[in-house]
Amino acid sequence: MRVIQTACPTSNVLGVPLNIEYGLSEAHATPGSVLPSAKERFPYFPQINPMHQSLLNVQPTPGYTCPKTGHPCEAFAGRYVQRLGEFASILETTYHGKSVVLFSHAASVALVAALLKCSMRSLKFAPCGIYHLERRGNEGPWTLQGNGESNEEYVTENSPTTYPWGFSERHFNEEEGKPPYHGSSEGIDLDYFVEKEGESKM
Repeated sequence: MRVIQTACPTSNVLGVPLNIEYGLSEAHATPGSVLPSAKERFPYFPQINPMHQSLLNVQPTPGYTCPKTGHPCEAFAGRYVQRLGEFASILETTYHGKSVVLFSHAASVALVAALLKCSMRSLKFAPCGIYHLERRGNEGPWTLQGNGESNEEYVTENSPTTYPWGFSERHFNEEEGKPPYHGSSEGIDLDYFVEKEGESKM
C-alpha cells in the first residue's frame, strides 16, 4: 500500500492509471490471494487500472515460507534477484522505445543493476529515491542519468527508521541447517548481473 500511495500523485499529474505489477513485488513476495487484488484496491485508490494483467507473476520457492506470515513465498535474496532480472528483460521488450515510471521498494535496486548490467555492491536506494536510466537510440546500453542513493534534493526529513538500503554479502550467504536462500551456492551473488564473457543473464 505504501508504494501505491507514493505513486498516486504522479498518476494524478500525468493523467495515467497505475498498473499493479507483481514483477515488482518486494522481498519475500507471497503469491496467491493473500494480498488484495487490483480490483479490491480500486475503491480506495481509483488511480489503479483494475483490468491490467501483470507482466510477470511471482512463484513460491518450494519449501520456503515467509518468516513473518508463514505463507509459501519466494526465497530472498536469490530468487528475488533472478525475478528482477527476468522482469528487466520483459520491460525492455514490452516498453521498447517508451518512457516508463516504476514505483517499488528498496530491494528493487536489483532491477537497476539488471538494466545497467552492473554489480549490486555499490548501489543503494534512499527512501523515495529516484533512479533515472536512459537508453540512446533504443538499442544501446542503459546509462545512469540520476542516482537514487540520495533524496536530499526533495526530502526535508527522513524517518529515523529509514535509510539508503542496498544488498550485502549476507543476503546471499546460505546458513547450514536453515532453509536455503537459493543464493550464493547457485551462483547468485552481488555480481550476478555483471556479464561474464560468453554469457548473459537476460
